[in-house]
Amino acid sequence: MTVKFGTDEWADALVAEINGSSEYKNAAKNWATDFNGNMLFAFEADDQLKTPLQLLIRLKEGQCQGADFIDAANHDDAGFVLRAPFSLWKDILERKTLAATAILTGKMKVDGGKMTLLKHTAANRALIHCTASVETEF
Repeated sequence: MTVKFGTDEWADALVAEINGSSEYKNAAKNWATDFNGNMLFAFEADDQLKTPLQLLIRLKEGQCQGADFIDAANHDDAGFVLRAPFSLWKDILERKTLAATAILTGKMKVDGGKMTLLKHTAANRALIHCTASVETEF
């Protein structure tokens, strides 16, 4: 079922995708055991998105405890922020670009412990895979 991006239904579909993924569960079993593993995906406004959107994803030990679109560009509950123009995020969601490549080339900004992200590369790759697996209507 295709879900409209930026809606509560899309956030709920992402939670279901993450929690239904054995790949994510196994790769992220040690994610957030001793640090804040919540992620904030910041979709910055550009020519394809007029108003910025932020998605707070609450993650711990291979499970997603919820996801919500929020009004703030930052959030105290976020341990990590991935920030990029919406057009780049859309390319990631459509599997045209890898998030890791976007980070390494500086097109996507990361706030939070980059060494922690590197240590848990498989978990983060699985999270992005789940995000891209939501059938999305833009």
